[in-house]
Amino acid sequence: MASQAPWPLSRWIASAIGAVVVFTVIGVASLRLSGYEPPAEHRGAVVESRLLRFEDVRDGLVYVYDAESGNRLAELAPAEDSFIRGIMRSMARARRARDVGMQAPFLLARHADGSLVLSDTAISNEVNLVAFGPTNEASFETLLLAGPR
Repeated sequence: MASQAPWPLSRWIASAIGAVVVFTVIGVASLRLSGYEPPAEHRGAVVESRLLRFEDVRDGLVYVYDAESGNRLAELAPAEDSFIRGIMRSMARARRARDVGMQAPFLLARHADGSLVLSDTAISNEVNLVAFGPTNEASFETLLLAGPR
């Protein structure tokens, strides 16, 4: 009777990958079921902030208002400011999914650690804009620093 050939290397690799996946799923599930919550991100105090309201006007034009004063801060033309438009589209989609209107303002805040965060005051959703790089962060920073138009 011929001896059985040892497992080829690819089977060992596939078995090792499968074992890693199984142990990862078990580890994550045990943490979630035990009630573990990862520590909250500490950003420090808010250094400056502004409440913003976005309004679709016509032909793809979007007006950005200071929600407290009512002053118009910016006009986003259809072919410009695609990063701001993309972030706001995703925030609006999250509100629609929860049947929340667009009346509540968004909070744009610079924290003591330098992070710039856009928060949805209606559904407690937030986006740390630093994660998207300095160019995209700067597009929102102009709204934080803008004067009335």
